[in-house]
Amino acid sequence: MNLQKQSDPRERILEAADRLFYTEGVRATGTEKIMSVSEVAKATFYRHFPSKDDLVTAYLEYRDRSFFEYLDSPAPPEDIHEALARIERVVNRADIIGCPFLRIASEYPDFAHPFHRIAVEHENKFLAYLMNLLKPFAFDKRAVAAALLSVVDGGLTTRFRFSRQARGYSRAFSACEFNAAK
Repeated sequence: MNLQKQSDPRERILEAADRLFYTEGVRATGTEKIMSVSEVAKATFYRHFPSKDDLVTAYLEYRDRSFFEYLDSPAPPEDIHEALARIERVVNRADIIGCPFLRIASEYPDFAHPFHRIAVEHENKFLAYLMNLLKPFAFDKRAVAAALLSVVDGGLTTRFRFSRQARGYSRAFSACEFNAAK
């Protein structure tokens, strides 16, 4: 018996969408392909996700939640160094090919588009997360957090441009030093 068929159909749909949207793009991935990969009927698919837009929104919410759960597991980082080390580890995983939020923003460049706005919200949440870890330092937290976010985005963009074999391009995280007075 197929173990995948025993799992929750909504979860199978989300897992398939996550994999396909991330690797092939949202616009290039049709609902029929997602239904086929997740092994659900059309009625089941639309019962859980009335539209593809609803599925894309759920995918982005899942990616956001997963990212911050990863950063805070098993416990929140004690400082910016630990956070950057965790980010570096995830960015350099073999299955990482770029930032799903940057990819969405590039597929939907209109700032007013709901998917683009979700991507911006994620970046703003990440910026606030980094700023919070920079509280002990006596410098402009927003400016430094924005610079760190640019390094992270740059590392992920490099991974996207130069393939999965380009691990190490994002090693800049570990080069960041914070010796400012507390």
